[in-house]
Amino acid sequence: MWRPFPWFRNTSFKRKLFVYSLVISLLPVILTGSVLARMSAAAIQDEVNQNHLIVLQEMQRQVDSFWAGLDKASIQLANHRALEQAVKLGPSGKYLDEMQELADTIQKQRSISEFQYDVSVIFLKFGKVYSSKHGFIELNEFAYRNIIDRIPPHFRSEIVAPDTYPGQNELLYLRPVPIFSDTQGSGILVLHIQKDKLADFAAHVPLGGNRKLYVFDEKSVVLISRTPGEIGTRPALFAGGLPRYNSGEPAETDIGGETYQLTVRQSDYTRWTHVAMTPKKELTRQADRIQVTTFGIVLLLAAFWALIAYFGSTRMYGPVQHLLQRLLPPAPENSTTGTSNEWHVLDAYVTGMLQTNEQLRRQLDEQSPYIKETIVHQLLRGEMNSNEAERVRQTFGFQLLGSRYAVCLIDIDDYARFQQLYQDKDRSLIMFALRKMTEEVFEERFSCASAITMPGQMALIIGLEKGDTASENLLVTLQKFLDTSTKYFQFTITITCSHPVLTYRDINDAYQEARDLLGYRLLYGPGKLLTPQQVVPAESQLASDIIKREKQIVTAVMQGKADEGAELLREWVRDMPQFVQHFHAVLGLFAHLTGELVLYMQELELAPHEVFGEDPYKRLYEMTTMNEVAEWLAGTVFPSIAERLELAHTGKQQRMTADVIRFIHSHFDTDLSLQQLADRLRISPSQLSRMFKEETGMNFIDYLIRFRMDKAKEWLAHTEMPIKDIAERLSYTSVQNFTRVFKQHEQLPPGEYRKRFRGD
Repeated sequence: MWRPFPWFRNTSFKRKLFVYSLVISLLPVILTGSVLARMSAAAIQDEVNQNHLIVLQEMQRQVDSFWAGLDKASIQLANHRALEQAVKLGPSGKYLDEMQELADTIQKQRSISEFQYDVSVIFLKFGKVYSSKHGFIELNEFAYRNIIDRIPPHFRSEIVAPDTYPGQNELLYLRPVPIFSDTQGSGILVLHIQKDKLADFAAHVPLGGNRKLYVFDEKSVVLISRTPGEIGTRPALFAGGLPRYNSGEPAETDIGGETYQLTVRQSDYTRWTHVAMTPKKELTRQADRIQVTTFGIVLLLAAFWALIAYFGSTRMYGPVQHLLQRLLPPAPENSTTGTSNEWHVLDAYVTGMLQTNEQLRRQLDEQSPYIKETIVHQLLRGEMNSNEAERVRQTFGFQLLGSRYAVCLIDIDDYARFQQLYQDKDRSLIMFALRKMTEEVFEERFSCASAITMPGQMALIIGLEKGDTASENLLVTLQKFLDTSTKYFQFTITITCSHPVLTYRDINDAYQEARDLLGYRLLYGPGKLLTPQQVVPAESQLASDIIKREKQIVTAVMQGKADEGAELLREWVRDMPQFVQHFHAVLGLFAHLTGELVLYMQELELAPHEVFGEDPYKRLYEMTTMNEVAEWLAGTVFPSIAERLELAHTGKQQRMTADVIRFIHSHFDTDLSLQQLADRLRISPSQLSRMFKEETGMNFIDYLIRFRMDKAKEWLAHTEMPIKDIAERLSYTSVQNFTRVFKQHEQLPPGEYRKRFRGD
């Protein structure tokens, strides 16, 4: 090998090592430089082609977006109820509201659109045209009347390029109104886009340099160009058709003595052809890149060590990166955030999460009394079972210890006098003090929870252990609390205590029993502890009859049955001597009846003072005979209450029914139930069902099924959604169940309905 170089064979090892090192060093540089020179020359053309593709892709994306927006706007307008109603009724003075709604709908749609266009609505049956630019005009005065005459009777959409007809300097997009119709439509919607708007659109596409941009339709007519004069024409350059340029490879052509390289791309969405053209002389500027290849060896060596650093850091940074991907959104591609910054971001995220948790904990602590009171109200109303109670215990830590539960009511005896003694703010403070004293006394010995049930009344749910000892201790504590309250307050209270019950669901029964015991206050007097065991049987029967008949009167009046309430009142007054012998006791019964009416009106958000005056008890005690009181109640109070109930009931029923219908239309694809809506509106399911039937003439479930079936027909007719997906979206447990219900309403299965509608 080294025979031509005898000096090398005889030289020292030091020089050989130098030569070997020199060859090894220079050979890669020479080879790499040659390869990079060839690659750079080829890269020029590749870069140009790539730039063309990028420009075309961006332009195609924007054109597709423009067309999709135009298509969406036309569908929304053509399918809008206002347009369908307007073209059906016609532009008549009788339908000014419908015409105004038509104009408002078009103006609203144009105001939210990303691009500007004019709108015309053609009333075919009436020979009229509404234009967003000119208002209402005759069809014969419409600039594009000759185009309308050439539209086929049954068309879905039509695009007319600019300059297709004489005097047409706009791109027209036409759709029938209504949009889905098997017969000749009542009208035609026309969207007008002027040439200069299309040119402005093309001007915003980032081309760079002296590049040209064209968008052609299927007939090789220019739809979009930077030059308005070229829109609507067929350039001589492409007179032979565009397919010859569609090979996928760049082609060259001469325009005005200058050579252009062009690239063609066809949109899958619009089937339009996009063409980008670049002057070939601009390509020579890329030749400077060849000089950069001389530094290739440096870049390669740098890249080698960069790879080592990259793989090493990647291995070490892997766990941190995985954690950031779980906690933080992905960083932008051009983000320069380093590891140090990301550590700061991660630290800030954890700190913020801890602060948020602490804030939520404080808020939960602040809201805990209100949550606890809400839970107590649900227990008293019987709205919570064992499963819900377990969920509440796990979520809020609310739990009543014990195997039995008793309900006690603490009620101010003369609430009218209580209102006279204290102002509004003072009454709130007094009730707060009474409640705090109750909790302090009972929480020492029992697990309990309290809530204000109505003005002047507080309920206490107490957990008891098994055995009579716990019940006896409760009665002793209640009596002790009653005696203590007499010392500290200027008013008396009555306490009632129910029988113990076993489950959360039964607390409602205990609450009703405690409320019924309050009626015995009429016989035993104020400031007493009343329990089922303390009521004497004979007196219990007597008081029970008084309370029962009083409740019948209140129930009839609060149901709006003033005549029935008046008749029951007169019978009550007639039999009154059998119950009491003193007139003051009679007035006490009337005062209690009046108080019940006042409380019920307050619960129904009616104004008691509009019926009774500012002080009903003062007026009551000014009367001297039972008949006078009875005539005042039966002749004035009862009819006035019934009238206000009727007004409130009618308005409330209409509002609630409208809320239910809106909720069905918004949540038909969820598991809706009458109970769910009743809980939402805070009424009973039976009451909601009755109100809905009175307002709509249909049962709730029938209305829900009909609305879902209408949605199913719409999806079957106008989408390719599988029947299984339709059943799932409409909350049916199986396709068979959905098919059965659909067949009951439409007399044919869903698949057959889809075939018939589409004419398959």
